[in-house]
Amino acid sequence: MKMCEVQERIETDDNGKWDQLIERDEMRLQEGRLRFPRLYRADVPQGLSLTRWAETQLCHRLSIPAAYHRRCPLRLQDEQVNHWLHRELDTENESPSKPERWLLRAKGEALRGILSERYSKMNNAEVFQSLEPLVNSQYEVTWLAITEESWHLRLVDPKLSRDVLPGDRVIAGLHIANSEVGKRSVTVDALVYRLVCENGLVRLVKGRSLLHQRHVGITSARLELGIGKAIKEAIIQGTGFMERMTWATTEPLKDVEEAISLVGETWGLSDLLQRQVKTSLLRERSGQQETLYGLVNAFTNVAQTLPPDDRYSLEALAGHLLERGLPKSESAGDRARSRTRTPATLFDEDNILV
Repeated sequence: MKMCEVQERIETDDNGKWDQLIERDEMRLQEGRLRFPRLYRADVPQGLSLTRWAETQLCHRLSIPAAYHRRCPLRLQDEQVNHWLHRELDTENESPSKPERWLLRAKGEALRGILSERYSKMNNAEVFQSLEPLVNSQYEVTWLAITEESWHLRLVDPKLSRDVLPGDRVIAGLHIANSEVGKRSVTVDALVYRLVCENGLVRLVKGRSLLHQRHVGITSARLELGIGKAIKEAIIQGTGFMERMTWATTEPLKDVEEAISLVGETWGLSDLLQRQVKTSLLRERSGQQETLYGLVNAFTNVAQTLPPDDRYSLEALAGHLLERGLPKSESAGDRARSRTRTPATLFDEDNILV
């Protein structure tokens, strides 16, 4: 895929998108659809259906447990949402003279996201426009994903490559991501791409992306400057990580199943995913099924079967494994605390209420 094709995909995805800044009490939920009784929109006479993400944001804003809300019948969902949408102001911090306004981001008749008026819109097209002048023609696109919630793009430079093992080539590159609906910040990460199986390995530096720009106070000029710096650092970090991959081919694992269980328990991975990792590991070449390199690649291979945001997170976990090795055995209490810390690093949902 070429960069011009990426642009075409973004433009196609943009068709039908629109935004509306609206006061909270101008909205009403009716039969599960968000309607605007006093603000007639001819293009959406029946109101908006909510994507799962928008529904999650609505529940968060109204302090309604999302899982509980989804279990309720439509009538009860409507009653609860409307009660809290139109509740009387009852705190010292709320002022009747300044009604709360929400930014609704929609596509056709589907509500994509619910953000505050503080949210700085930085759409996928704008991120791409900031990125395109900064990457040379030698970069190749290895992955593009556009969903209702996020956008992911991977670029590699074939000149920055080496064989970790005979016939097993890896390439340095970068991973850039965004969300137009508050699920994640604009991020740039170092990437190592394994050619033989199209695995991607994300390297977080000190637990963070090289660029981590929230959608608050963001401008195109500021974003382009940040992306430019992050690209240079991503190439340095990616090429350095290839050395680590070579080392991992000689790092044995004493007990592979125990290693997978330890990682799974520490990071809160499902039993199904752990079984998939074990199966994937058996497909690694002879001699690498009991090494750290083989285990890392088993994780990144399974990651390809996951939705884009989950794929990114698991690949970042694989990068952490490569850099730090297996987690140490912990007490039950320590493992519980690890599971609560991990998503904050690997799952970037810090914009949900912005």
